[in-house]
Amino acid sequence: MRLLAQCSGVALFAALAGGALAYQPSVNFQLHCMGCHLADGSGQPGRVPSIRRSLAFLSATRAGRDYVVRVPGVAQSPLSDSDTAALLNWMIRNLSDSNLPRNVADYSAAEVERLRHAPLAKVKDLRARLLGGMRPAAAGE
Repeated sequence: MRLLAQCSGVALFAALAGGALAYQPSVNFQLHCMGCHLADGSGQPGRVPSIRRSLAFLSATRAGRDYVVRVPGVAQSPLSDSDTAALLNWMIRNLSDSNLPRNVADYSAAEVERLRHAPLAKVKDLRARLLGGMRPAAAGE
């Protein structure tokens, strides 16, 4: 009985503390993204897009940044705004195949908070439009 009370107390504390625990971005990637985007960010062709060439490219423009934060997996993540921003910044630096564009700024918690409350409905169509200027091989990922 005492063990049950202790476990209930831990569960209550976790719920009151905001749900998701804070981890390093690499751990958050493993817990929240890797199941679909795979360990190297390559995705699953025809189902889940690769982020290896596209994430940094998208993050270099206002429209692309809005898209990245509003993708349902990001927008509806249980992570805090600051943990989500840190995760996106880690992904850009650690999973990109190419050099980062000079104009890629770090995501901020305020930017994530502002955008994530309007998740996208037609993700695939918008992604195709935004990547229209990329090389064909990269855009098809």
